[in-house]
Amino acid sequence: MPEDEELQEEIRTLKSQVSNLERMLESLMNMHRNVLEKVSTSSDIEKRYIRLLSLYQRYGKISPSLLPDIDDPVMESIVEVLLSSGKPLNITQITERLRSKRGKASRHTVRDRLKLMESRNVVKEIDDTHGKGYALTEEVIDKWAKLLGIKI
Repeated sequence: MPEDEELQEEIRTLKSQVSNLERMLESLMNMHRNVLEKVSTSSDIEKRYIRLLSLYQRYGKISPSLLPDIDDPVMESIVEVLLSSGKPLNITQITERLRSKRGKASRHTVRDRLKLMESRNVVKEIDDTHGKGYALTEEVIDKWAKLLGIKI
């Protein structure tokens, strides 16, 4: 009978050791998953950074002029103003911001460019409680985000 008790004790010890090994293995697997996630995130950031460097090297700048249908400096500046605003702006507000950015801007030119940009689906006219204003279309925002590598 003492041999049976010894055998039982060895079995209990082995079960305990196997259980400890299982916990350690699970912990290692979790750590491995975390490392892979961090490497994947880091790799994604590196790819985006390289994409931006590539755009800069290729075009000499990273600006809305790289988007389709933005084919002159005034349009580019209007898109930059609307991107930085984050909210719809009326013609007067856009003109004032262009003047501070470019040194000059006329309401007439801004109005004409906005109409052209609206026909190209770059901006849309918004009519809200504060009056009429202009905002970038979702399509343009999506294209800009994709160009920057922010959105897939």
